Amino acid sequence: MKQLRTFAVILGSCMISHAASAQLVTNNADITVSAAAQVTVNGGVMNQASATIANNGTIYVSGDWTNDAGNNCFGTSTGTVILNGGNQAVGGTSVTAFNNLTLQGTGIKTLMQDQLTGGMIATPSGVLQVGNVVLDLNGFTMNITNKATAAISASAGYILSERVDNSSMLRWTIGSVPGVHTIPFGNAAGVAVPFSFNLISGDAGIVTVSTYPTAPNNTPYPVTPVAVTNMLHVSGSNNAANVVDRFWQVETTGSPVASLTFTYAAAENAVNGNTAVRAQRYNAPATGWELPLPGQLNPTSQSVMVSNVSSFGPWALSLDAAPLPVELLVFDAQLNKNNVVDLFWSTAAEINNDYFTIERTSDLKSYETVATVDGEGNSSAVLHYKSEDRHPLEGISYYRLKQTDFDGKFSFSELKQINLDKKAASPFSVYPNPARDYFYIRFSEVDEVNFFLMTDISGKTIRKISMDTEEVIPGGGIKVSRDQLASGVYFIIASTGASHKLVLVEQ
Repeated sequence: MKQLRTFAVILGSCMISHAASAQLVTNNADITVSAAAQVTVNGGVMNQASATIANNGTIYVSGDWTNDAGNNCFGTSTGTVILNGGNQAVGGTSVTAFNNLTLQGTGIKTLMQDQLTGGMIATPSGVLQVGNVVLDLNGFTMNITNKATAAISASAGYILSERVDNSSMLRWTIGSVPGVHTIPFGNAAGVAVPFSFNLISGDAGIVTVSTYPTAPNNTPYPVTPVAVTNMLHVSGSNNAANVVDRFWQVETTGSPVASLTFTYAAAENAVNGNTAVRAQRYNAPATGWELPLPGQLNPTSQSVMVSNVSSFGPWALSLDAAPLPVELLVFDAQLNKNNVVDLFWSTAAEINNDYFTIERTSDLKSYETVATVDGEGNSSAVLHYKSEDRHPLEGISYYRLKQTDFDGKFSFSELKQINLDKKAASPFSVYPNPARDYFYIRFSEVDEVNFFLMTDISGKTIRKISMDTEEVIPGGGIKVSRDQLASGVYFIIASTGASHKLVLVEQ
């Protein structure tokens, strides 16, 4: 074993070896590898006790790489580390900030700690070269600081994510650099399943991506960082037979517009095949899948490209046009001062939506139709509807919304209660709840509700909301932007005194 202690060492071209288990141990020593110099370690490297390695040359390592020095090891040096052994672990108690990291040899390179490639200089330009080997993220994060599209390269090798808790992540600082940034993912069987983020406009900030395969019934669903709760067909039944057996989690810290390309293995095809596969994003506040963005393409039989993406999160690929035919934001019924029941509802997305039917009952057994309203067929925009019952039943009655597709399939909303003998205590409703970027306040009596106050959980007024300050929506209501409000619990209080609790979730 070669141990370098408590003094600076300048290395030119050299080989350090002793046995198959040899290690270069930097125990509180500072090492400099000169530019154009090559240092070969026939064994592992262990960086300890605040030691640094100013590597401006090339270091070949055939054993494990361990950084226990409490620093990033390389500082701002711009050299190359080549892992060229068999199975090699890259770990330690500290993150190593590699500039160029090249993977060679025969075995799997496994992260045992978060790592970084690209370098720490002002304009990082180092490259992660996967080559022909497997880089197993192993529940850790590989950070890429080089914004260029060529910051990661691979030949026959690939990066293994494949953790159902989405803990195996690749985090790429892309910023505002346009172009196709491809992550060469592969699955456990060795099949390439690359993912591409093509920045069109805006600043993406840091893009974080993870992916994992599922069983044919699409379980397990993602739990973190965003919980997916269903995989429903347009009829309300389970849609697993029409969904590719893989999930993707895509997050950004910026506000970009991008094209995403998802690739999957033939063995991960949906039970019903892979014809006209489309990408869909899960909307957590609405607990449903959004309508596929238009203009999607299939570059290959095993890939999907979706353009103009500006919202991110969990993604899945479906054969059908949408797991949820109508993403219902709200359905409500309110008795106004003229004893007319105002009925309104809003949808976030629709597909194959023929019409809506308003039904009422007094005994929860027999229902009668109050009104029928045409749907929009297909839409990815928020739509607002309104109807009324001018002759409501006396006493307590219940209303529900029935949505019917073009093929005759239908589903129902929850029931809303009306008491003709006593006006509803709350003349307004708030949705979606929880909310992320914005929420709606719907009310039927504009003359009764003059304004709303938004308070925090302690009762402190955060904002005054009125028709004059917010965007008005059809049918009586306003759209309220979240702006910079923190996540948490708030209360919306009408000028009449009625109130609703509102939960804002993390953006």
